[in-house]
Amino acid sequence: MFDAHYDLLTILYCCYMKNDFSYIKKIKDDFSQIRGVIANLYFMSVKKMKEELKIEDIDVFEMFKISTNLYREHFSEKVGIFSIEGCGFIKDTNELENLYHLGLRSILLVWNDENKYGSGFRSNKGLTNLGVEFIKKAVELGICIDLSHMNEPTFWDCINLLEKLKQEGYHPKVMASHSNSYTLCPHPRNLKDSQIDAIKSLGGIIGVVSYEQFINENKTNLEQDYCKHIKYMVDRVGIDSVVLATDNMDFATDLFQIEEDKSIIKHKTAKNELTMLLNNYYNNEEIDKLLFKNIENYFNLDSKMT
Repeated sequence: MFDAHYDLLTILYCCYMKNDFSYIKKIKDDFSQIRGVIANLYFMSVKKMKEELKIEDIDVFEMFKISTNLYREHFSEKVGIFSIEGCGFIKDTNELENLYHLGLRSILLVWNDENKYGSGFRSNKGLTNLGVEFIKKAVELGICIDLSHMNEPTFWDCINLLEKLKQEGYHPKVMASHSNSYTLCPHPRNLKDSQIDAIKSLGGIIGVVSYEQFINENKTNLEQDYCKHIKYMVDRVGIDSVVLATDNMDFATDLFQIEEDKSIIKHKTAKNELTMLLNNYYNNEEIDKLLFKNIENYFNLDSKMT
């Protein structure tokens, strides 16, 4: 499996802060069926960063440099796409470019809250003027614009901007790395049909996520309903535009004793579990596309098999 969203850079940085790298060994042992990952470093509000992650001094450039160096040290045999979620602490487009030179290849403009560039679902505001310039710069650099976590005003402002940039001759990479169907599960983090169609029209990809609360509200029949989300996306945008994500938050409990919802797909058994589930709907070639080929093709990766 190629996991389209996992907060691995945050895990690595928190292990660095604790000066305890034992948890990295556990993750590596669990990664036998993972051939690649969009490795994410996430930023919440100042308060949440302090309370949950015990991080008070936020320097995005230093945190990104440390965590990506640790990734290269411990996960060099895996293909990694480096991502930042919640860009409000990135000072400006100059720092964005510096991060690009460190390896940044995907950004989620917002987390759940509002920041200086745009807003997540806890706000009703759209893309700001700073956000417009920030997205433009990211597209110029070739950084993928990940639309997950955006509220609808920010989402549609971004879509309109990306369409305009495409008309001007740019080739924006666009995805929603970990968002399911709002029609099947009306969580504000999921995508409505018009949003799904807009991503498809830009040639983007969508990561169907195995995180409980985005599958159904009752958290029952989760495996069956996860397959329904995958099938819904495939039927709407085509087999070549769908990828898979775990957004596995087990580390929050393991490292910080914070109880989060669970991903129904575990890294240790991901390929076997997903193949078994998807066999009911797709042939081997189609399953390979969903598991890894689509995301590798989209990012032009020469991936390494594990």
